[in-house]
Amino acid sequence: MKQAKKFLGTALLAFALLPHLSLAQQDPNAILDQIRSAQAQITRTLSGRLRPENGDPIPFQLQLKGSEFDYKFTNPPETIQLQLTDSGSVLTDEKTGGQQVLAGSRLNESVRGTDITYEDLSLRFIYWRNARFEGEQRVRTITCSIILVQPSARNSQYGSVRLWVAKDRGALLKAEGYDWSGKVIKRFEVISGQQIEGKTIFKQIRIERLGPQDGKVKSRTYLELDAAG
Repeated sequence: MKQAKKFLGTALLAFALLPHLSLAQQDPNAILDQIRSAQAQITRTLSGRLRPENGDPIPFQLQLKGSEFDYKFTNPPETIQLQLTDSGSVLTDEKTGGQQVLAGSRLNESVRGTDITYEDLSLRFIYWRNARFEGEQRVRTITCSIILVQPSARNSQYGSVRLWVAKDRGALLKAEGYDWSGKVIKRFEVISGQQIEGKTIFKQIRIERLGPQDGKVKSRTYLELDAAG
């Protein structure tokens, strides 16, 4: 995959557990497959920005090319390319000095000094097969399946990630990342969306970095896309 928000402050969510789910609806790996499929169906170039809550906006162009996503930054020039494959995501960073596939500790680094890491952009957690269905809740009036995923090896900043996936479209609306002691350290939420080529894509995602000791928000960054023309 070549690398995307979000896919969380104030009273934003109304939760409602929904019982009597079919076996198909409860299959966590099928729901993860639905996310990957929904991510790979748009071809378009959009303008956007990373906007730290206490900092200057960082503009970029996002080229959506099916299963490939290119984030193109300037000053200094950098292209972060995400490819979603059947077996995993591949994240590549291309700068003036050349191109490098990102792996290991590089994934934990911040993108342009924001609250988003390269691992967050890689979306690799949607490929983790240690997955558990946890029920349903509404996020901003949308019924979502809740899936808890865990990496198969200790090679991530996250010991687990909880995902809220819209049932009617496979869109990832919210996620929480937990450290290896089970404390939440990152929260993503789609604040607004837009329709492109009949598909739903985010317009604004909020990313919050939390302190594992007190659970309080330490900083926020917004990932924003301009409306499609």
